[in-house]
Parts: sequence; C-alpha cells; structure tokens
Amino acid sequence: MADKQPQYINSIIRALNILELYGKLNTQYLGIAEICKELGLQKTTVFNIVKTLTHQGWLVQDTPNGKYKLGMNILHVSTMVTRSISVEEMILNEMHRLRELYNEDVVLTAMIDGTPICVEKVQSSNILRIASQVGRVSSMVSGSTGKTLFAWQPEEFISKVLDQTFSAVENGQLKRTQLEKELEKIRTQGYCISASEQDEGVSSIAAPIRNKDGIADYSLAVVGSEQRIQEKGLDEIRREVVLTAQRIEKKRFLLS
Repeated sequence: MADKQPQYINSIIRALNILELYGKLNTQYLGIAEICKELGLQKTTVFNIVKTLTHQGWLVQDTPNGKYKLGMNILHVSTMVTRSISVEEMILNEMHRLRELYNEDVVLTAMIDGTPICVEKVQSSNILRIASQVGRVSSMVSGSTGKTLFAWQPEEFISKVLDQTFSAVENGQLKRTQLEKELEKIRTQGYCISASEQDEGVSSIAAPIRNKDGIADYSLAVVGSEQRIQEKGLDEIRREVVLTAQRIEKKRFLLS
C-alpha cells in the first residue's frame, strides 16, 4: 500500500506567504490590494486571512493609512530564534551599564527578515524622552541604528536595497554613491554617529554586534538629545559604545 501523502492546509500556507511578503518586499506596510496583487489571491480570501492574523496579533492595522504592519507576536518569535536566554541577559546587563554611565536611552536594534527593528530599550530617567520604542522600524539609509546594521550586511543584500531605494529617486545615482561612501566609512571606523536624521534634535551613537561571519545581527546605540550628548562627551560615549559592542561580540562567541 502506498504511503499516505500529507494534507497541507492552504489557508495556513497563504497566511505564512502574507507574513513573508514584508521581508520579501522590504516594506513596513501592506494593504489588501497589494497583497492580492503579489500573491495572486482573491480579495475576500486575503481580507479574511489578514483579519484573522490581526485578531491573533500577528498583524496590526495602522489607523492613518489603513494598511497592515507586522505585530509583536512575530517580533517575539523572530528574536527568540536568534537569541538564547543567556545571551539576552548578557546584552541587557551591558545596556543597563551604559544607561547608568550616561543616563541616556540605550537601544538594541536587530535585523529581522531584512528589516531593522528595535528589540530592546533601556530608558533613561530624563524628563524629555526619546521617541524610539520596542517594535519601531528603523531606516537603513538614515539614522545610526539602521545604517550601522545595514553597513555589515552581505553585499548582495546591500546592493538590492540600494537598487530599490534609489532607482526612482531624483538624483538617485548621486545619492546612492554618497550613501555607499558613508557605509564604507562606517565599516572602516566601526561605528556611526547621527544627529537629527530621523528625529529632530536627537543624536545617536551606534556600533555593530556581529556574528562569526562578520554580519551584524544587532546594533547597539546610546540615544539622547544633541545638547546632552555633546555636554556629556560625544567621543567618550562613542568609545564606550564601541568597546561594549565588541565585548558583547566576544561573549556571544563564548556562549554559542
């Protein structure tokens, strides 16, 4: 008697295909019509699946534009795949140490399915708070946290993102060349400093946390107001962030 073939559930396959689209298209938001076009599915089918994913917390509908973004469930699952409890605790301890040194926000951003996402934040006690929160998506072409991650990705991935970002932009080739030079500088010096790139009046100093292949899994950053960062010593903070990221890298290798 022939072996019985497994019965695959089409609705689950379609739901997974929808979630995978965010990484495939390197986008934060998708609408029902876009999903239908990409997957070749009927609107009713996509609508029902998306509403189910939203109900279960895998997607979240954005109020202003009505489109959907990834919810916290997928963030938690994705981060746990790459982070053991011991490594997570070690990184968090280092983040708290940086916060105690400078009383500024310390942010850990991870590359998840081709998207830089804030996965951990240690808050300062300052009255004026910084906007970054766990789950926030960073730009790969603006701001130190995303650019630091982007600079240490595989060349093929970098080239693909640059093609998508600058192909239809005015003076796209010039802007692409400028960013490529900046990414090379970031790799050479081992850190990135930004000021008012994503949030007005906010400075951040970020360094990569790389794996054994030299690819950045995370970026570690101290984030605060430009004035406070300057007063506390930009160079000193930069040195400490770089040394902390390097220390985490070494500890990760020992724990893995």
